Formats: sequence, structure tokens, C-alpha cells
Amino acid sequence: MLVSLNNLSSQTVSIEIVKIKTITDSRLLSISNFRFSFLKQCLVSFIVLSCLLTVDCIPSFYQSGQAYAFSIKDEKEYGEKMLAVIRKEFNLIDELDILQYIVQISKKIVVTAGPQYFDYHFYVIDNREFNAFAAPSGLIFIHSGIIGAMKTEGELVSVIAHEIGHVMSRHIADRIDKTKKVSAGTLAMVLAGILVGGGALSQALITGGLATGEAMFLQFSRENEEEADRISFALMQDLNRDPQDMVSMLNTMHKVSRIRMGNIPQYLLTHPKPELRMGYVQDLIYVHPRKNYAAFDQFDFKRVQLKIASLSEDLNKLKPKYNRDIRNAENEEDRILAQYGLSFIHLAEGEYSRAIEGLNTVNSFYSDKVNVWVDLGRAHLSNGDLAQASKFFEMARNKDPGNWYAAYYLALTLEKKGEIDRAEQLYLQVQSHVPDYPDVYLQLARIAEDKRDTGLSHFYLGLSFFYDGNFSSSTFHFKKAKELLKSKARLAEIDEKLSKINELK
Repeated sequence: MLVSLNNLSSQTVSIEIVKIKTITDSRLLSISNFRFSFLKQCLVSFIVLSCLLTVDCIPSFYQSGQAYAFSIKDEKEYGEKMLAVIRKEFNLIDELDILQYIVQISKKIVVTAGPQYFDYHFYVIDNREFNAFAAPSGLIFIHSGIIGAMKTEGELVSVIAHEIGHVMSRHIADRIDKTKKVSAGTLAMVLAGILVGGGALSQALITGGLATGEAMFLQFSRENEEEADRISFALMQDLNRDPQDMVSMLNTMHKVSRIRMGNIPQYLLTHPKPELRMGYVQDLIYVHPRKNYAAFDQFDFKRVQLKIASLSEDLNKLKPKYNRDIRNAENEEDRILAQYGLSFIHLAEGEYSRAIEGLNTVNSFYSDKVNVWVDLGRAHLSNGDLAQASKFFEMARNKDPGNWYAAYYLALTLEKKGEIDRAEQLYLQVQSHVPDYPDVYLQLARIAEDKRDTGLSHFYLGLSFFYDGNFSSSTFHFKKAKELLKSKARLAEIDEKLSKINELK
């Protein structure tokens, strides 16, 4: 889902484009690539800590003037094509509350990192593998599996910061530069092979994508990984987050990768050998003075984990787990979180009365959490109680006007109540923040059809199918819209989208 991170406030996310260059952070450390003995650790610690007192002694880790034949413009065009393929081939989790959470924590990282070459766009892929990867031009994909495996928000932040480090250093451009034969579509298919986790289908996708020699260029080098880790380490410290979260994340990655990724060759893993990275990060922590890091509220992180689990995991296995957790919880908060997870399952299975009962319990404990109110509103809306649904959505909007999740579901409720104009305005607000959210275009298409504007309805349907990766249906509706619309701006947008579809054929 495309969301730009420039000029993002605490309540809203602007989609203005950032077009400024990456700068060097002189505070990042450069550490040699060997493991230290105890005596060497002491010596290097003394030298590095001494150098921290002298700016001229600190090496520049990032050469902003480094030239690639693969230009910024090339990378942006490559990224757009690859994104279109990924939309078609992968199942993205398009949930506004999940996306806004990821964007908000990522925005803080980007702002801390300073000016960038690219906008950053974040997507959650419905896949159980422990993975995240940066694609060309600031596209960052996070698997549902890695979010579920994290123990704290800090661990998730370290993953995102690492991927941002790859983008800042233009490692993707370097990899692609080394093998011009790898197209956007080919790279997407290789990633698809990795996503399915090995086996016949995985090997077929990979083999059909590219040869082993070419695939090896797609793996980040050890130097790339260490550079991204140095960036992540410094960003974590500047965010007042404990870099030890990086170590615990890599330890989990090491354990999980041995179990889940065993059938995939190392050269096909975008982040190989986490145990080496773990040692390197431990060295960074060792030579850097410890400070008191902030404590962060974990509610939003835990809620997103529970929501993603209800969308991507086997509910028949989750339900007894949550019931056990409710019975055996060591404290009230753990019991409430298990109840929250169970309520998401009831909502997914259409047991709306039970969902409402459980969410009321959650709301009594977390009485000031806006998204709990929206979850309650959704349950009442699904249960047919428009008045109660409206009450909770309006409460959420009054406290947090920039909440996309509340705006969208309030619009749905207003539409059902016949308040079409206000519903349309809310849908357009959501669309302005999340311009590639397919569902909002479906709702706008329905309103346009109700207003007997068939051309506009086809236009919105074309956009919905385009952002859902269904290019044949998108083409059909765009061509219908072209026959009926007179707006030059909309006709130009249609031509642009059709051109992109043709480039992918």
C-alpha cells in the first residue's frame, strides 16, 4: 500500500513527495569484519570510544557521491514495475489500521534518518515466513510471519530500520547494477519462490526466474548487511530505543530460519546467516556506551499482532490457544489480550454478539484506546446496529480525526444510513492518504453509480482492480470509462495506468 512519509503529523499522513538527497550520519560506527578476542575487544573499545570524542576521527560510512549506472530515475521506474507484479502475485494485507500503525512507527525512523532519495512505501504480505525485504525505490515489504514472531515493538522497529538502511545506502541499485539481466518481473518471481518456503513450487518459480549465478547477485553482501545494521543501530539509539532489540530479533531469525528456510539455498535468501549479523551487532553494542533507553507502550503493537493473526493464521488452532491463555494468564493484561484475540476470531467467523461481548471486556480495561472503539463499532455494524456503530466511530473520529480506520468504517455506516454526501467525503479523505487502497475505490464506484455517473463508476472500478493486481478487469473498466468521461485529468490518469499495464505484458 502506497503511503508517502513526508510531513507526517501525529494524526495525519501527508502524501507529498520527498525529493532530497540522503546525507551521512557521522555518528555511525565503522567496525572491522573480524570477531574480536577479549584483548582485541578491549583495544578496539578504547580506540573507538576515544574517536567518539574527535569528530575528524569518525569515518564516513556512506559515500553519498558513489555513482551507479542504475540511476535514481531507473530505480524508481523499476520499483513501479516490480510493485505492479507483486500486487498481482502476492496476497497483501490491506487493513487500514495495520497499515497506519506500520506507517506511523516507520515515519519516526525516516524522520530520524534525515533527507532521503525516495519516498518510502510499506506493505504487509500475508505470508508466514520470517522475512522482510527492501525493493527498489523505497518499497519495503514486511511479512505477517515476522510481525507475529516479534516479542516487542522495538524488535519490529529494528527490522524496518535495517531495511531503510539498505534503501539509504542504495544496496538494491548495486545488486541490480551487477546483473542487468534481472528484470522487475523476474525479481518478483524469485521472491515469490522464496515466499512459498521451499519445495517443488518454490524451486519451479526460482528456476523459471533466473540462473544460480544471477541469483547470487541478489543476495546482499556481508558488507551490505553490516552497513544496514550500522544504520539501524544508530537509528535505534537516536530513537531512544534499546539496540539489544536487534540482537533478540536476530536470535529469533536464526532459530526460525533453521526450521522454515532449510530448503532454500543461502544465495536465494535476501538476508543470509543471521548468526553472523548477531555477532556483529553485539560488537557494536559492546563498543558503544550504554544509556538509559525509553520504555514504549506495547498496546498498538500487540493489537496489530492479534489482528494479523486473525487474518492470516488457522483460526481453529488459534481459538483453543486464546481460551487456554484466558484461563491461565499470569496477569490481567495478558488475559485481556487473549480475550481481544478471541474477539477478532468471533468477528471473522460472523459471531458478532460474542465479538461485542468480548470487545466490551477489552474496552473496560483499555478504555482510552481509539482502535478498540473502532473494533466495537465494526462489530455493531456487522450486527446491523447502525446507531451503536455510529456512536463508536464518531467517538474515535472526535479523539483522533486522522484515524483512517475510523474514517472508512464511519463512511460505510453513513452510506448505509443514506448520508451519501458525507460518506463520499470521508472515502475521499481516506483515498487522499492511502491512494492505492482498493476497497475505497469500490465504495466510491458504488456511490458514483447511485448518482448515475456510470463513467466515474467505471473509472473507480478500474482503479480498484488495478491496485488489486487484476489488470484484465482494470483494463476493461478503464476503457469503458474512456468512452464516457470528459475530464482531461481523469482521462490522462487512465492513459497512464493503461500504459503501465501494457509495459507489464
